[in-house]
Formats: sequence, C-alpha cells, structure tokens
Amino acid sequence: MAADTSLPTTLLRGDVLRRLPIDLGTAESLGPITEVWVNVRHHRVVGLGCGGGLGRRSRRFDWGQVVSVGHDGLVLRTPSAPDPTQFPQDDTVWPESFALGEVEIWSDHGDRLGDLIDYAFAPRDGTILQYHFTATTAPGLAPGRYAISPEAVISLGRQRMMVAQAALAQAERLGDPVPPRASGLRSPLETLPLEQVFDHIPDPKQTWEATVDRTRQARSQLSEQWQGQGHRIQSEAQQRIGQWLGDVKKRTRHLRHQLRETVSDVTAGLPSPPQRQNDTKPTIDVDATAWPEDEDTPPPRP
Repeated sequence: MAADTSLPTTLLRGDVLRRLPIDLGTAESLGPITEVWVNVRHHRVVGLGCGGGLGRRSRRFDWGQVVSVGHDGLVLRTPSAPDPTQFPQDDTVWPESFALGEVEIWSDHGDRLGDLIDYAFAPRDGTILQYHFTATTAPGLAPGRYAISPEAVISLGRQRMMVAQAALAQAERLGDPVPPRASGLRSPLETLPLEQVFDHIPDPKQTWEATVDRTRQARSQLSEQWQGQGHRIQSEAQQRIGQWLGDVKKRTRHLRHQLRETVSDVTAGLPSPPQRQNDTKPTIDVDATAWPEDEDTPPPRP
C-alpha cells in the first residue's frame, strides 16, 4: 500500500464493511464490500471481496491495491485489464487465507469461551493487532467483550479459533457483553449502509416490466406458431379423413360386387318351382342379382 500519513493507525473489519470502495481511475463504486480475507497463519488481512451475493461471485482485490482509507470511502487502484495476480478470483492466490466470518472461540482446555465479533488491524500492511470476542460463560472471565493478541491464538479455522487458556489472564476487557443477536461476526450485508446495498440491487419495477414484455413477446410468438400449426394440422386431418372415406367406399363397392356374384352362383343351380295349370297369374321372374346399388343388405333368397 502506498505511504499516506492520512491513513488511520488501526481499522476494524466492521469499519471496512461500512466504507464505500471507489475505483481511483474511474471514480466508480466497486462495492459493496462483503468479504475481508485473512491469512490465518500470519494473521494478516490480504484482500477484499466486493459485490457478490445472491449466488454471484464477488470481485476480489488484493489489500495492496488500497490507496487510501477515509471516513466514508476506501479508494483502490484497479488495473485497466484484469490480471489474475492483481485481480484474484480463487483461493490459490491467497494461500492459507479465507473470508473470516462467524467463528467460535475455544480454549485449549476444551471450554467454549464465546464468539468472535471483530478484529483490529493496521491498514498499512494488514497486520492484525487484536481479535475481539464476547465471553458468555468462560471460566475465569466475567461476561463481557474482550480483546486478545494474535500471539494467544493457537489455531484458527473457518468455524473455530483455539486460544491458550494461560493467555486469557492478559485479555483486555473492552466493555459489557453485546446483545445475543449481535454476537459473532454478522453477515456482511447486515453491517452495510442500506444505500450501498440498494445501489447494487436491480430496480424491481424495471425487472418486472422487462419480464412482462418478454412474456408478451413469447406469448405472441407462441400464438402465431400455434395458429400456423393449427391450420396445417386441420388441413392434414381433412385430407386423411377424405382418403379414409374413399378407401371405405371402394371396399364397400368391392364387397357388394362379391356378394352379387355369390348369390348368382347359389341360385343358378336351383330347380324352377312348379307352375299351377289353372294359374292364370303371370309369373314374375326375379333376378337375384337385380337389387339396388345403394342398398346395404342383399335381397332375400327365393
């Protein structure tokens, strides 16, 4: 970080989250700041994460890119073209580091002391000076807020910090206990000013109007496609029905023709009925095959 006499001697993580990050080259906001990355082995702040949230990855900047820290903002010098070494996007750029969040404080005697609530560090090089925690039922400590030096920390992980029981006697008392809901490092968005959060949230009215427009366009396109397909399906259905009716008609005529031939063959071998001598009525010769074309059933046998 560039030397600047206006830099504060110490910073709290909570103070960093409340400040607005500004790009020195474009004067645009890069935030809000949602992550402060810490090297847990050397106890040093190594980077910041800006933006992100709602499933999106944050933009990460090395702490060395911070130019100055003011009362309201934090100015960073960002490269015009992103460089993986200056614009880190994965954990490998900062080994043994992670965004320190809610962490439980335990002693090496196996006692749960409380929760980490903040930490103070030097903004010039990121060196952590103190870890702040709240003690609830810690043996040998009255309930309250305390600060311990990094030398008292045996190990630090994503969920727990292990401190030496012997070092708790030198813990600095900061004040009364914090309310239960405020204990522990809160979510970054809970510590940010609302204007910083809302500046990076899409306007719901514009989003809704855009969604409605897309829905209307999709419905219009679907309606046009459906109408075109409807006409095509109707035409194909009519054509297929017509072909089917034609086939049925042809088959019906063929069956009628076969039926006429069968009846003719059966009646051809039968003897003629005897005629009465005194029968003066004329005899009507009925041809078995002479039945109307449109009748669906054959005539009765003679």
